[in-house]
Amino acid sequence: MHISEPAEYAILGLLEERPMHGYELYQHFQNEPLDQIVHIEMSQLYAFLKKLAHLALIEAMQDQQGGRPQRKVYNLTSAGRTTLQEWLTVPVERPRDIRIFFLIKLYFLQRLLPTHLAKVIAQEIETCQHFLAALEAQRHGPSSICDQAAFNQVVVCSRIYQTQALLAWLCELHRAIASE
Repeated sequence: MHISEPAEYAILGLLEERPMHGYELYQHFQNEPLDQIVHIEMSQLYAFLKKLAHLALIEAMQDQQGGRPQRKVYNLTSAGRTTLQEWLTVPVERPRDIRIFFLIKLYFLQRLLPTHLAKVIAQEIETCQHFLAALEAQRHGPSSICDQAAFNQVVVCSRIYQTQALLAWLCELHRAIASE
């Protein structure tokens, strides 16, 4: 078992900022920019918390609240902190993951590791450029959809244009960060 969902990384990032109870974490997915990237239901949140605790990336402690019922407050473990820091500084490999995983990275990099922001964006640009070069090597002649081979070229061309658009956006973002 390993981390596979974007929300799991977001939970680690939120707990890096400070310990929180479940509902407090849930509120961050409802009222912050995170809700534009990751949609999460309360039941999913608790399933993710259970998984992250099983992986020893977070731990829960009981919090006494006077006459009110106890609640669990979640903390990031040192293994969770290491996992988060490593994940934040490694580029996303596939352009399709930029829409969610990379945006989560940006959200937490600017909050937790702002000095790494420009470097991570530059690494992402390089990774995208390599991906684009590999796609362009698969491109053969004009696109059509008359047969399977021709349709494969339509798909390759679509991925090329999507990756080019992502690269343009990443370069614009990198310029904006560099000018700050």
